[in-house]
Amino acid sequence: MLALADRPRPEDPICVSPLAALERALEDIAAVVAALSPEGYRARPMPNASGSIGEHVRHCLDHVSALVSADPSCGLSYDRRDRGTVVETDPTRALRCIQLLRIKVAVGRWSTRLDEPIGVTSAMSRGGGVVTAMSTLARELAFVLNHTIHHQAMIGLLASLHGVDVPEGFGYAPSTPFPR
Repeated sequence: MLALADRPRPEDPICVSPLAALERALEDIAAVVAALSPEGYRARPMPNASGSIGEHVRHCLDHVSALVSADPSCGLSYDRRDRGTVVETDPTRALRCIQLLRIKVAVGRWSTRLDEPIGVTSAMSRGGGVVTAMSTLARELAFVLNHTIHHQAMIGLLASLHGVDVPEGFGYAPSTPFPR
């Protein structure tokens, strides 16, 4: 059982905690958002595909927010999200939201045990079919981190269209080598 108090320090290069890794992913997204113009943040260069950087950022933040707000006794759902929020169009609001979520991740608002069981409810069809499966906070933390990294890759591609450099390794899974 790994308690949050026992988690490795972020500066330890050999063993990074999942919470520190998620904090770092949020920091990296904030760095990209801060480098963009508001127009670049909102731009949809491919209207029928992908979405804007702001839409990808909001989507990532929704997942992180669902996780840090989860109560193991009530369960977790990533499907309850508000689309079209100001975070999608206002990079300043997005940066504030990222900072608040980084603090919540750092503090570890949920249980002190990462092996805490939690029910995760997911939509299986547009018609309303859902399934609830058991997971753990650690597994859901790994999911949210990998989901965030996946969206970082799309954010990085869109940012490059605006001439914005991304942090080293941005959008690369920990198991994937990246060019240096």
